[in-house]
Amino acid sequence: MKKGIKILTFLFIVIFCGCNTSQKELTLSVQNSSSVDRINEIVEFSWSEVQKGLSLSTDQKIIVTDNTGEQIPYQLVTNGSDKFGALIFPVSIDAGQEVDYKVSVGDPKEFQSLVYGRLVPERKDDFTWENNRTAFRVYGPALRATGEISNGMDFWAKKTEELIIDKWYENDLSGVASYHTDHGEGVDFYKVGRTLGLGMTAPVHNDTLCLGDNFVTAEILDNGPLRITFRLNYDPYLSGVNEIKETRIISLDAYSLFNKVTNIFDTDTTLLTVATGIVMPEENPMENADKTTFGDNSGIIAYETPQDEVNGTVFTAAIHPKGFGIIKVSGGHYLGINSYKPGTEYTYFAGGGWSEAGFDNFEEWVEFLKEEKQKIDQPLTINITQ
Repeated sequence: MKKGIKILTFLFIVIFCGCNTSQKELTLSVQNSSSVDRINEIVEFSWSEVQKGLSLSTDQKIIVTDNTGEQIPYQLVTNGSDKFGALIFPVSIDAGQEVDYKVSVGDPKEFQSLVYGRLVPERKDDFTWENNRTAFRVYGPALRATGEISNGMDFWAKKTEELIIDKWYENDLSGVASYHTDHGEGVDFYKVGRTLGLGMTAPVHNDTLCLGDNFVTAEILDNGPLRITFRLNYDPYLSGVNEIKETRIISLDAYSLFNKVTNIFDTDTTLLTVATGIVMPEENPMENADKTTFGDNSGIIAYETPQDEVNGTVFTAAIHPKGFGIIKVSGGHYLGINSYKPGTEYTYFAGGGWSEAGFDNFEEWVEFLKEEKQKIDQPLTINITQ
């Protein structure tokens, strides 16, 4: 009889421990040490640390809850690998404050994706991507075959939080509604042409931008619900006598107006000069450049496009975390210039705002950029407890 009691006691302990393990939770304390409120900012935490802390089995799912106990959306990012590398989720924290978020085993709710992107073969291989605030595109091989060459970034102005790429393309190609006209959700009226468009980067040789052609391959590395990341590859092109092989990795998080852009330029030389540029249309008088541009060598270049009488004004910018060595107007662009070691990652942020969606004037846009730079300089920190 005593032996039977011991066996039952052992089984109870095993079952209790098993239940206790499945109910374990992690507390992620997120601290905002900056003087800027962080609203719906995406934070990233090591997935291996979550697995270890929760003793997760391969088939177990997790939920993330805020300090009110409500589930919030999250994403497990792979960066194109076959393994999860990080857990990301949105946080909102006032300046100088700390907020706890909980991660535990459980069945997550379904949340609507806030980002999206794809190759658009029906529109000559555009690659177009968006989040709940903004949208962009770059041009692919089918368009290049028509003679329209550009590796600049295009900007689609949005004033809806809905994802609109598929709808706009379908309506435009069927003749129902052109995305060059605002039907209440936004409009494509930004002009790129044979330029860097909104914030792309190119080598510089003898004070001349050396532009590549349209991308030749596009690969999606992650696609929602909170972050889209993709890789673009380009045919080799020349910068002086040096052959350049270029790769771009572009990432856009939910709620953000800025893409994270990572360029890799491979070439035989030991040092390159590269320029991140924003196209300046010819009709914008240079005598007004002091009113339509803003440059800060600590890492901001910004430009206000000429006002469109129908659609308003696009405000553009690129932010480099480590700053720009030289800022100047050259070759039809507003440029931030740096020295670069070939084969390394050149990472910065590029994006835009719109006078019809939250920005009344250029001065307001510049103040917004200064806050964005502060967020980059003072990232949110995460501590884990159990």
